[in-house]
Amino acid sequence: MTDEPASETILLVDADPLQRSTVGQYLRDCGYRVIEATDAAEAITALSHQDIEILVTDMALRDASGFQLSAKAREIRPDLKVVVTHSAERTAKIAGDLCEDGPLDHPYHPQQLVERIRRLRRS
Repeated sequence: MTDEPASETILLVDADPLQRSTVGQYLRDCGYRVIEATDAAEAITALSHQDIEILVTDMALRDASGFQLSAKAREIRPDLKVVVTHSAERTAKIAGDLCEDGPLDHPYHPQQLVERIRRLRRS
């Protein structure tokens, strides 16, 4: 694992305010710039107006699935790296098509997310 300082901007999308703020703060503490969104509509607006390298989205959004958001996000930014989080096993195949490492199962420790992001940096 690299000890390079974090420099990417991450769009963190999760409807659960406690999960979003906890993970968001952890990522900030690791040096990432974090933009938070509660749903797909907010995420698409952020992607359209800000320089974002990595999308981290939960599957359970109010207005779309994490997969729908990921697909739309890739239309806007084809080079976007994606991490999808969810606990449902059936999501694994679809996630494999949209993100580099498959879904990150809930609940997850924020350090697991940082490790996943660091692997994206090297890919």
